[in-house]
Amino acid sequence: MDNKEEFLKIILATFRAEADENLNAMAIHLIELEKNPPKPRQDELSEIIYRVAHSLKGASRSVNLTEIESICHAFEDVMSAIRDGEIDYSPQVFDALHQTIDIITELLDYQSDDIGDELQVKISEHVDMLTMVEAGIEIEDLGVSRTNKPKQPKPESKPQSQEVPIAQPKDSKPVEDIPQPKVRIEEQQAKAEEIKPEIQKPKPKPKPKPKTKPKPGSKPQVKNTSSETIRISSKKLDTVLAQAEEMLSIKLRAIQHSKNLKSTLTQFSTWHKQSFAILQAARNVNIILQKKASQENLSSDETKIANLAQHLEWINSFVSNVEKELNDLRDFSVEEVHSISSKIDNLLGDVKELIAVPFSTLSMVFPKMVRDIAKDLEKEVDFIIQGDDIRIDRRILEKIRTPLIHILRNSIDYGVEMPDVRIEKGKDVKGKVSLSIERLENNKIGVTVSDDGSGINVDKLRKLYIAKHDISEEDADKITDKECLSYIFQSGISTSDIVTDLSGRGLGLAIAQQEIQLIGGSIDVETVANESTTFRIKLPLSIVTFRGILIEVSEEMFVIPTTMVERVVRVKKETIKTVEARATILFEGEVVPLIRISEILQLKEKVDKSAFIHVAIFENGNKKIGFVIDKVISEQEVLVKNFNKQLQRVRNILGATILGSGRVVPILNISDLFKSSNKISSTQSTVYDIVDSEEDKVKSILVVDDSITSRTLLKNILEAAGYNVTTAIDGLEGFTKLKEGSYALVVSDVEMPRLDGFGLTARIRADKEFSEVPVILVTSLSKREHREKGIDAGANAYIVKSNFDQSNLLDIIQRLI
Repeated sequence: MDNKEEFLKIILATFRAEADENLNAMAIHLIELEKNPPKPRQDELSEIIYRVAHSLKGASRSVNLTEIESICHAFEDVMSAIRDGEIDYSPQVFDALHQTIDIITELLDYQSDDIGDELQVKISEHVDMLTMVEAGIEIEDLGVSRTNKPKQPKPESKPQSQEVPIAQPKDSKPVEDIPQPKVRIEEQQAKAEEIKPEIQKPKPKPKPKPKTKPKPGSKPQVKNTSSETIRISSKKLDTVLAQAEEMLSIKLRAIQHSKNLKSTLTQFSTWHKQSFAILQAARNVNIILQKKASQENLSSDETKIANLAQHLEWINSFVSNVEKELNDLRDFSVEEVHSISSKIDNLLGDVKELIAVPFSTLSMVFPKMVRDIAKDLEKEVDFIIQGDDIRIDRRILEKIRTPLIHILRNSIDYGVEMPDVRIEKGKDVKGKVSLSIERLENNKIGVTVSDDGSGINVDKLRKLYIAKHDISEEDADKITDKECLSYIFQSGISTSDIVTDLSGRGLGLAIAQQEIQLIGGSIDVETVANESTTFRIKLPLSIVTFRGILIEVSEEMFVIPTTMVERVVRVKKETIKTVEARATILFEGEVVPLIRISEILQLKEKVDKSAFIHVAIFENGNKKIGFVIDKVISEQEVLVKNFNKQLQRVRNILGATILGSGRVVPILNISDLFKSSNKISSTQSTVYDIVDSEEDKVKSILVVDDSITSRTLLKNILEAAGYNVTTAIDGLEGFTKLKEGSYALVVSDVEMPRLDGFGLTARIRADKEFSEVPVILVTSLSKREHREKGIDAGANAYIVKSNFDQSNLLDIIQRLI
């Protein structure tokens, strides 16, 4: 019994998937028919719709869904009447056929086996309505209510007293006030024949062949019964893809191992070349000893030297063999990496191709949605789709569905004007809404939604922006139209004066932006008053793997998605300018603010004394920001590892990846970085501060020594090196001056009155304020116990005066500060 129930579930799931495809195909072709194409195309579309409905009817019969079967049968009858020339296409016919698709969709979404009395009545009424449409009877208010019972035909039509229950007398109240009983399909057909007395000939039973052959370019959306096609669960495909993508880590490890081997071989070869001089000297010694041995006996030491020279010769031969084997191993490793990379790339490509579907699988639902929304708003809209044959990751399509629905709704509701308004503006009575898909550079997909409507009210957005942020009139004049337009994506912001069930709450575009950013995409908007509004969306081709740039920030490694990077540039520090207390650079004629990633991530800033900084330019919507990084390491393919539920939402971090070396590296969330950069106060340190305070600021050093000669010598050496120097005569005065000033480092003697160097160092380390200040002890005490005592006290370096070298001292100071 359990197996039977499980089998029925599988069959029903398969039917629902097939039914969704058929219904989408019917809707698309009906909408194309509404555009009144040429007669041959009309006949072709009618035949396709008829066949799809027939397939759906047969499939529903096989799974015992009699309600859908009866509706499809009535739908077929209408299409048959059209094909036979008994009725023509009209708004009433199209509305009835579209409503049929809606009610079947409702039935498919119904979870319970018992559909209930209300829905049963709705089905019965709809079948009756289709029967009347087939008979060519005009039905009033068809588009107003899809459940209202249609009015009866005019008095000259034959009365339908046969369908009134026998218990009812013939002279009772009018027929329209009597509840209609549920009728069988055969009774509906008989009823239709009675309603159509003018049709003399019976309907032909055999289905005629299509009058015209389908065009070569047409793609009828009918069930493919080819044995080469099978249905596979999307979950199984996702599992296969996840396993295939795990192979990427094997490829990265192989590449890393090959690099390590190459590096090892380079070092080994360098050492071998450097040791050749020693070997040559050993050979010369060996030659001399061999000559001497031919004339007299060698001493014991000379024999040992000769043996050592021979051993070095053997070592050289052994090392040469090892080097040759390493070279062979390197060549083999390179070939293996090439082979593994090629196979894994092909495997990933093939698996991704399996789950990549045409954009049309998503866009096919939009024409009917646009038609229904326009009809509800009493507007006329011509919907155009271009480039929907481009294939894209199915998971991205699932994520982009909701944002596109919100954007299309806004385009129809806010953008396209009412017909009378469009006529007054000199526009075509029909508004145009277009959806175009195209491939972009850097493995991106571009999706554009545009309309030729009234545009976005930027002035109204500016007022909302000013009111929300409490901006003064002087600052309000500085707000650009770009900034105002980006504000439309904020939650709760709407230019509509009323809230309807369709729009006005200010949530749709905020949700759209959030969903797009979660998959690594971006969205921006452009508008021209009374002409158009265009939404541009950029999406990655894949979610799980992408090309990433490995960067270093404060000695930590991070990955940034390549698709999100506009440019990585090397900027001279002297070109950094301060605008409104923010560091900025000029990039392609545009002023771009600079923010340190280390500041956002709260990492310790690394001081870079070079004349340049590295800046990664990111663009999010209409805004560009330059994020300062320390180093660009490489670009490589990245496998995204999502966090578990405990870390599902980590600020500024999108996920993590594992490098070929096995190191786990965080992936930065660019959208979060933009949000975090807005929270950084302009009074906080900026890149410009680094230029002034870190590079140009002269370091101060405190020298503590009781000998005036030693103090003067150290002071002159350090000042010549560019440091500010303050001196103290003993440890007690030195500690007092340390507390009064700001010093980067302390250089101290050991033997001093009142407080010696060991005591001064210990006191510095015990003070929380100065515990991190480096201390160098310069003394004549050279014994081991003195060095150990200095180290125990906490000194960073211990220099003996007898071995004093000023360059050594300066090198140590530079390393410490």
